[in-house]
Formats: sequence, C-alpha cells, structure tokens
Amino acid sequence: MSDLFDVFVEESEETTHEQTSQPTPEQTNKIKEALNLKAKLASSTKRQIEEDDSVKSNENDLIKTSTSEKRTIDDITDDNDEHPRKKFEQEDFDDWRESEKLPRITVHKLNSLDRCSHEVALPNDMEYQPLKANPNTVPAKEYPFVLDPFQKEAILCLENNQSVLVSAHTSAGKTVVAEYVIAMSLRNKQRVIYTTPIKALSNQKYRELFEEFKDVGLMTGDVTINPSASCLIMTTEILRSMLYRGSEITREVAWVIFDEIHYMRDKERGVIWEETIILLNDNVHYVFLSATIPNARQFVEWIAYLHKQPCHVVYTDYRPTPLQHYIYPAGGDGIHLVVDENGTFREDNFNKAMMVLKETPAAAEQPKQNKRFSRGGANIAGSSNNESSCYKVLQTIMDKNMAPVIVFSFS
Repeated sequence: MSDLFDVFVEESEETTHEQTSQPTPEQTNKIKEALNLKAKLASSTKRQIEEDDSVKSNENDLIKTSTSEKRTIDDITDDNDEHPRKKFEQEDFDDWRESEKLPRITVHKLNSLDRCSHEVALPNDMEYQPLKANPNTVPAKEYPFVLDPFQKEAILCLENNQSVLVSAHTSAGKTVVAEYVIAMSLRNKQRVIYTTPIKALSNQKYRELFEEFKDVGLMTGDVTINPSASCLIMTTEILRSMLYRGSEITREVAWVIFDEIHYMRDKERGVIWEETIILLNDNVHYVFLSATIPNARQFVEWIAYLHKQPCHVVYTDYRPTPLQHYIYPAGGDGIHLVVDENGTFREDNFNKAMMVLKETPAAAEQPKQNKRFSRGGANIAGSSNNESSCYKVLQTIMDKNMAPVIVFSFS
C-alpha cells in the first residue's frame, strides 16, 4: 500500500509545484465571495431536501422548475389542500433564502431525448430562450456513428453558444462533446483551452487532439509546445496560474473545457478548480465533463450566478458499455464473472474461483529463483516454464476478444 500511496503523492506534487503565482487582493476578494455563495447554495440544497424528502423526483429542489412555464414546489402535488404543511414549509424556506441573501436562480427542466435529462439554470433577471436547431447549419464535426441522446443534447447547447455540464459514466462518450466544441471553435476562429487534472492526461489528450486538429499546443509545468495554438491543452493548475498573472491568453479564449470536473470535490485540490472558474471572464463559455455526480444542478446554479449566463446540465446514468467484474485466481486457468452487468453477485462463480485458490495454493507464489521481480513481488517477465499470472490474464482477455484493456501496475 505504501507504494500505491507514493504514486499518488508523486503525481500530486508534480502538479502542485506549478502554483508559482499568487492572486491579487482583488482576485482574493472575488474568490472569497464566490466560495461563500457556493457554500450557501450547498446548505440551501441540503435544507430543502431535508424539509421535503417526501417528494422523490427531480422536481424536489429549492428551485422553480418548468417544462413550459414556471412551477413552484407547491404545484408538484395534484391537490395542495391535502398538503398544507408542504406549502408552509416552502414559504418558510423562501424566507430563509431571503435572510441568507441567496441569489434567485431559475432552473427550467427541458424536454429531452430518451435516456437523459436536460435542465438549464439562468440568473433570475434573464428570460429563458429555447434552444434552436438550425437544419441548414453544417456541423462543425461529423462522426461515423450515431450519437447518443446526451451527446446530441450537449452539442445543441454548444451550437447555441451556451455552457453545459455533461454528467455521464466513464466510457459513455463525453469526449465527443469536447471534440465538437474544439472543432466549432476552430471553425469560428476562436481560441479554446482544454484542462485536465494531471500531466499524464494532458499529454495523452495532446497526442489525440493534435492528430485530429493539428492546431493544438501543450502547456504543463515541464513542457510547452506551440503556445500560440488555437487549442491549448494544459493542467488546471497552469490555467489558474495564468489567471493570477493576467495572461493575454486568458483574455482571448472563448471556450474552456474542464475534463474530470468532479475533481472539484477533492478536499485538497478542489480549490484549484473553484478558483479557476471564479477568475475566468464572464464572456467565456464552458464545457464541464464529469462522472455522474449528485449535485449537478447546484453546480450549474453557481455557474449561472457567477458568470451571468445560462448553464445547462445534461445527465445520463445509462452505461453503453456494460460494467462487469471478473476475478482471476492466481494459479488458475481462466477468469470468473462475479458481478454481471445488472449488478448481480454471482456467488457460484465466486465459489469456483475460491476453490481454485484452495486447490493450488502454491501456484499463487512466484518462484524465488526468478530474479526479474517487481517491488511488490509479482513476476513481470515470466519464463518459458512459468508464465506470469498477468500474462495469462492478458492472454485470456485476447482469446475472449475483450480488448482493449488497461493494465494497472502498483509498483
């Protein structure tokens, strides 16, 4: 475990040492005010849920929701006379919001395609304008496959020049939305920044996007490639440092993509994302890519208030790639499905795997005479007489046509 911990410590130090600049007094005050508001919004959301936990739908929130017109929480039930306590609680809650000087943010629930939900948050003084799809507009990027509903909804927001938070499971295809906004920015002669939480991901995205768009640069604490490019890939720390310094690049950018925005929930590093979002100009638009998070609506409320612009949230919990869990018992000759795509635990398969371990306990131990070991004791190279377990697992995966595969090494 110490080796695993060291890996993350090294990665964290690798990124945090980039924080060479400090915010100005004006920036510090702006950050404090915005973070105070964020905390109040979180508190208000928690209070509303506690007071109205009998309503188990997306409309159970402190905000007015609508499909064609604004509705209060009192309107959720068919007969308010049967629920006098609910009306009293809503009035009491509104008074509390006023006493806390919370901004009035209106959230509209939009009609969306199947398998996804779509809401938009607007400042209270802004009138909602429906998104328009222009059939005569040539798409900024076309794909050789049919887009999923949440991808279509998010791209519609981009074509209307409005910010969007895309919340979906890993491997659902959120990168499609990022690629589209980059293509759209290059088409419109605009500058776009793509931020990632770690350098390794920045390097990977640079290789992928450079192959696709060419006009791409990379900025990390170690490497700077083509800093004048229209599309810049960088860690979030680098962007925050540029904002501290008032870099010219930050005044030219039209779109900022925040990959893995759920890192904001990290206790130690989350402040980096918060400060970066706060310090960006109001004329910048955003694409937030996130795993599924419980407070997506609260987040877009905050963005709408901070930057005085609409911010959409497109959410889906649909998994296009079924999630299954297999185990490979050391010394065995195959993998065992223990949790299927429906989340059902397969006890029979688990017991079979455990029996393999009991029957061949010596097979789990690596031969000491083989000197090519990792620090954790795993046989990396194997030999003609004794193949490593890792090799056998990969061979099984290839035989079952389950590639591509990612292998994590903890040493």
